[in-house]
Amino acid sequence: MGRQGRGGTVTLKHLHTVRKPGGRLYRYLRRPGQPLVRLPDLPPEHPDFLAAYAAAMRASPERRAAAAPGSMAALVEACLASPPYLACRPGYRALLRRHLDAIREAFGALPASGLRDRHVTADAHKASDPIARFKAWRFLGRWARRAGLLPSDPTKAAEAPPRAATLGHEPWTEDELAAYRARWPMGTVARAAMELMHWTGARIGDGVLVGPQHVGRDGVLAFRQSKTGDVAYVPWTCALPDYARAMKRDRALMHEALAALGREHLTFLAAHGQTRSDKALGTLIVKAARAAGVRKSAHGLRKSRAKALAEAGATAHQIAAWTGHKSLREVQHYTESADRRRAVQGAGSKRSRPKLQTVQK
Repeated sequence: MGRQGRGGTVTLKHLHTVRKPGGRLYRYLRRPGQPLVRLPDLPPEHPDFLAAYAAAMRASPERRAAAAPGSMAALVEACLASPPYLACRPGYRALLRRHLDAIREAFGALPASGLRDRHVTADAHKASDPIARFKAWRFLGRWARRAGLLPSDPTKAAEAPPRAATLGHEPWTEDELAAYRARWPMGTVARAAMELMHWTGARIGDGVLVGPQHVGRDGVLAFRQSKTGDVAYVPWTCALPDYARAMKRDRALMHEALAALGREHLTFLAAHGQTRSDKALGTLIVKAARAAGVRKSAHGLRKSRAKALAEAGATAHQIAAWTGHKSLREVQHYTESADRRRAVQGAGSKRSRPKLQTVQK
């Protein structure tokens, strides 16, 4: 990688460029034996980029001492260089890296053969993110056993930390949707982003990638989800199924909002000719919601669609086909809640419950 100067091309040493799905470029300073340093999202010849690059080059962290053979440090380093770790999605790989580095710092000098389940339990339970730390331990233990570096997996019998009770991302209410629409008119990116996420019920990582090429001749938007690999199917221009006929207005608003942007790109929500990142889209919707007096997230729009489908009478299978949930168990609470609401209204539950199982592709 280099930049053009008066005397020709100047090479920037250790500059590493990664092209993410959608074509966006991320640049890092990558020196042997040292962690990656993220550089600004600017062209390499930009003065601010060069200043950040120079600062990163000056900050020379000490090289880590070579790990003793058979130590926990050596085990962690081997795991970080293994194909199973490198095959993980970038976000999950970064999460594992943080916790595996913490494990190396805490246990690095100790022999890996002395690792016991009680050590894993104690370390995971006291970590700032117990669940993530426990997952990192389990990843390390399973890999070490399969790689033949440990005779058995000492993490298998460890006690998993309890999951904290949480309500998660709350669905948007009709009043909140109305407030958002009143604040952000047609023609704004904020409006188009909300309408697209609300209609499709997609995860935000998929919402930034869907585009006209995903709409088939049958009028169905079909896209393979980045999280599960399964395909989600959303009625785009085709006739709506019976349970969704009352949702014509939502779909019409979505189409109007996208058309009002007046853009042509492989993704509906492209910015400056490039696909947005999921982080950028999530931040955009959250900030726009706050400006409208709504304290909800983009993922809450996904829950709103699942909830609306359940209340309209869709079965768990039908909801999962639309939203792309991998198992019926994940959407069961939406249908059960809708049935309870109908029960107190005197309508009763008219839907028979299918046996819980993984939805087949």
